[in-house]
Amino acid sequence: MNDRGLSLTPTEMLKGFLLSKISTDRVREQANDLWKHRILELKELGKEEESDFIKNWLRAQYADGIRERKKDAVAQDFEIIGQSFHKWVREHIDLVGLKKSLDYEDFVQKQFDKFSLIYIRLKQYATEFTPGYEHVYYNANRNFTLQFQLILAAIDPAESREISDAKIRLVARFMDLSFTRRIFHYRTVDYSSILYNLFLLSKKIRRKPLPELRELLREEITGMEFQLDTFTYFGLNGYTIRYMRHILGRLTEFIEVGSGLPSHFVHYVSSDIKNPYDIEHVIANHHIRYQKEIPTEESFQHTRNNIGGLVLLPRDKNRSYNDMTYDQKDLGENLLARSLNPDCYRNNPQFLRFVELHNLPFKPYDHFGGQAIQERMELYRQLASKVWSVDMLE
Repeated sequence: MNDRGLSLTPTEMLKGFLLSKISTDRVREQANDLWKHRILELKELGKEEESDFIKNWLRAQYADGIRERKKDAVAQDFEIIGQSFHKWVREHIDLVGLKKSLDYEDFVQKQFDKFSLIYIRLKQYATEFTPGYEHVYYNANRNFTLQFQLILAAIDPAESREISDAKIRLVARFMDLSFTRRIFHYRTVDYSSILYNLFLLSKKIRRKPLPELRELLREEITGMEFQLDTFTYFGLNGYTIRYMRHILGRLTEFIEVGSGLPSHFVHYVSSDIKNPYDIEHVIANHHIRYQKEIPTEESFQHTRNNIGGLVLLPRDKNRSYNDMTYDQKDLGENLLARSLNPDCYRNNPQFLRFVELHNLPFKPYDHFGGQAIQERMELYRQLASKVWSVDMLE
C-alpha cells in the first residue's frame, strides 16, 4: 500500500505491529487471516466501525486515565486512544500485558476475536429488537452510544460466553435504569456530560465476576440522587421531546406484554414506517374549554404537557384529532390509550389481571381535564417504577 502512495490506517498499523511480534510463521498467518476477516465484518456494519470497535475495546479494558474536568488539563489514555490507538498500544505494552510472542498471539487470536464478536453482536442488538437483549436496543434508540464501552469493560476475556451474555444483559439494563432516572429529573444524558463518570465506572466494573458486578451496579442505582418515586412532575418540553415517545412506548409495551399481547415497541418509536406514531395530547390546545378548572394559560399549558395527558397515536389520527374534544377522539390504537375508555375494562380479563397483579390505579374517564391528568400522571409514575425497577438487575 505504501508503494502505491496510500497511507496506512491506524487499524492497519496496529495489525502490523501485533503480527510482527509473533515469532511463528504459521501462527502469524492464522492471526493475520482472523484479523482481516473480522475487520471486513466490522466494516460491513458501517463507516469507521472497525476503528470505533478498537477504541471502545482498548478504553474499556485497558485505559487508566481520562482528561480531568478542569482548565488546561492534559489528555490521558482515553483521549490518546481516540487520536492514535496504534501508537498508544506500542507505548503501553506493559499495561496491555504484551511481553512475549505468546502474549501477542493471545491478544489477537483470543482477546481481539472475543471482543470483536461481542461488539458485532452488540451493534446488531442495537438495530434489531432481539428477545433477551432488548435493553441494548432501548439504549440505542435513545442514542446512548457509551453502552458499548461500559459493556465491554465488564467482560473478562477468559470467561464463558454464557457469563459474557449475562453481563451484556445486566450492564445494558443498568444503563437503561440509570439514564431514565436522570431523564425523569431533567438531568442531561448527553455524551460529553456523562463521559467522565461513565469512564470511572468502566474502570470500577472492569472484568468483575458476575455476582460482584451485579452488586456494584445495584449500589450505583440505589445510591443515585434521582429516583422514580421522587419526581412530582414530568412533562413535554424542549428537552424531553427527544425521549417522550420512547418513554410512552415503554409504558405501553409493559402493559401490553403484561396483558398477553406481543411487543409493538419498535413500531411505537420507529420513524421510517408508513404511518409512524406521534405524541398525542389527550386534550386539545384550547384553554377556554378548561378555564373553570385551570384559570391561567400558563397553568393550562403546564397541565396539558404533563405526561399524564399524553399517549401515542398513529400520525394520521394525531393530526386529524387536532381540535377535537376528548369525547370525539377514538383512542383505541394501543392499550395505554385505550385504558381511558370504559370499553377497555369489559371482556378484557388479561388486562384486568395485569392491573390487579400490579395494583395499578387504572380507571376510565368520561370527562378528561386537569384532575384526570394528575391522576394519570400518578398512574404513569407507578408504571415507570415497575418498568425501570432496580429489581431488573436481578
